[in-house]
Amino acid sequence: MDQMTSRELFVDTLRLEQTKFVPLMLRDLTLALDVLNVPTDKVFGNEYDSKLSADCVLALQDMMGSDVTMGCIFSYGLEAFGGVTKYPADGIPYVSGNPLADPEKVDTLDPSSIVADLCIGMRRSSEIVRERRPDLGLCINVPGPMTMAGFARGVETFMMDLLTDPGLSEKIVRFSTDAISHEMKYMCQDIADAVFFASATDNPDMIGDEEYLAHSVPCLRRLSNEAHEEGYLSIYHPHGVFSTDDRLGLLDESIRAGIDGFQFSEGNEPSGIIESTDGRCAVLGGVNAYSTLLLGPDKRIIRDTNRFLNDLADHNYIMTCSCSVNRGLSLNNLKVMSDTLHEFNEGRS
Repeated sequence: MDQMTSRELFVDTLRLEQTKFVPLMLRDLTLALDVLNVPTDKVFGNEYDSKLSADCVLALQDMMGSDVTMGCIFSYGLEAFGGVTKYPADGIPYVSGNPLADPEKVDTLDPSSIVADLCIGMRRSSEIVRERRPDLGLCINVPGPMTMAGFARGVETFMMDLLTDPGLSEKIVRFSTDAISHEMKYMCQDIADAVFFASATDNPDMIGDEEYLAHSVPCLRRLSNEAHEEGYLSIYHPHGVFSTDDRLGLLDESIRAGIDGFQFSEGNEPSGIIESTDGRCAVLGGVNAYSTLLLGPDKRIIRDTNRFLNDLADHNYIMTCSCSVNRGLSLNNLKVMSDTLHEFNEGRS
């Protein structure tokens, strides 16, 4: 029997099949630019450079031996709604002008207009990656519902809306979820194995349990159902603590929304997560990106990587670090983590 491809390993793990190895998925949004020493604003120029983006993505994959790519150097696409994103040459994209700073605009904008030049360019990069490496898993990154709302309105302003103007916040969440749906379907169609809902603001520590259940979970259910209808799997990555006894109900509701994978963030105990995910969805997560991977040293990275592998390898585990990886993170430190995983996999029988 031929050896399983990286793509098959990724998909089978998400489908809760028993696999011999732990797949590696680095949710790279901009780190790949450092591999080829490409300025951020060279990809995000007057026109998105899809080929250069794909070259960078595959250069990082080749360096790390990852089983899954995200297909493109990623940004938010808020320019389609009149927002402003800055692209510092040696930094990562950041939103400097929120398109819904004027809340009345939510009634005038068309959420489908997110499928514009940037989205088209990122899609083309992902197509190139798929064409060059059909053996790799391909996962498309999009924001989660409250996270897109925070980008669109401004996080602090949106938090105030939740408290003082529930009607407005509901409109903004609905608009944001519609926009995510259009972006997801366009970006994923016919090429993606999975969609990844990057959901930093879908965080019960930030918005509270009640708002999480009222907004994040129903929108996640809608988007995950749409992903399945379109033929790909879904992974959800909210920030916040879900592994404690008082939060297991929120984790349960998140899984019941129909996701295929749950990635936990910093501050969670794996044992508390797999108590809910086991046999229901795959689990993702790992080494802290903001302390261990950023600072090292190698000994600490190896120790923490092996701890997650030993705790999770038999529970439909896809190894990631705790969050996305972006330019400025030590490539050497990330290589230590990936090499530790590859050594672990070779030792499995």
